[in-house]
Amino acid sequence: MRRKDFLNGALAGLVVLAGCAHPTPPASPLATPSDTGAFKTVKVNERVYALVGELGQRSPSNLGNNMTAGFIIGDDGVVVIDTSGSRAGAEVMVKAIRAVTDKSIRWAVNTGGQDHRWLGNDYFRSVQGAKILAAEEGLKDQQARGFQQMDMARRNIGESGFAGTKEAYADTTFKGRQRLDVKGVQVELIYTGGAHTNGDLWVWLPQERIVFAGDSVFAERLLGIQPGLGFKWIAALERMRDELQPVTVIPGHGNVTTLDKALKDSLGYLQMLRDGSRKLIADGAFDPVEVADKLDQSAFAYLANYEDKRFRGQNAMRMAEEVFAAQK
Repeated sequence: MRRKDFLNGALAGLVVLAGCAHPTPPASPLATPSDTGAFKTVKVNERVYALVGELGQRSPSNLGNNMTAGFIIGDDGVVVIDTSGSRAGAEVMVKAIRAVTDKSIRWAVNTGGQDHRWLGNDYFRSVQGAKILAAEEGLKDQQARGFQQMDMARRNIGESGFAGTKEAYADTTFKGRQRLDVKGVQVELIYTGGAHTNGDLWVWLPQERIVFAGDSVFAERLLGIQPGLGFKWIAALERMRDELQPVTVIPGHGNVTTLDKALKDSLGYLQMLRDGSRKLIADGAFDPVEVADKLDQSAFAYLANYEDKRFRGQNAMRMAEEVFAAQK
């Protein structure tokens, strides 16, 4: 099958978290998406909230907020996790935050370099007075792909919804690991080493064992592999599992969940692609296109967007390319 057949060719409803096997109480929904424009507000504990967006693609109705973001309430202010895919989307985020707390928004963290993680930076900085933080690699990604992402977001959201959105990069970056000086709650930023994008980071609350995983975790939705990042993504998730051992995972897409569910939908899928590619190559598959044609991904048909063959084919080819390269 030709490569273009994969590249030239959703949406599951939001699922309320049923609970977890750990002693912490389950997250509870506080507001439906219609109450805050594009998000369902989910209370994880008294300080931590997730803003759960749609599982589908960016659109005029969601203002680019097809992701899960969130916020942490410290004694001295609020930490926002991701800033939306547009200025209007950032305003929706603040509306959701203000429904919970009137404390000042002092920090905003970009968990990666993709548009809905940072295109609301200008609004949070200029209007809310927040300091914007990202991993060093995340800033590089913002700068390298800023024009491309602005153009894509504008086309997906529409001129009206995208009006007023400006490129605004992170103020402060870090390598490795950095602790935020937030009173009343321990907050650490941890660079993943690369996952969905090169600049992905985790926001880790070690006392509560809660992680905002950003785009390193897709729950309930089919993930998308960028060139050369499949193996890194697997390594990042194995590190999260082994080093952090979180009780609660707030993914970059999907509902608040457990570690087991997060790993099943993301690490499990990536490992299936890697191991399936290795087997097909050992059995004589000639190139990544043949691997993508033959690889059976049906065990993950329950994920939103699985029905789009472009996603599945691209993921299989990109993982197969890495497997082929590793064998040379």
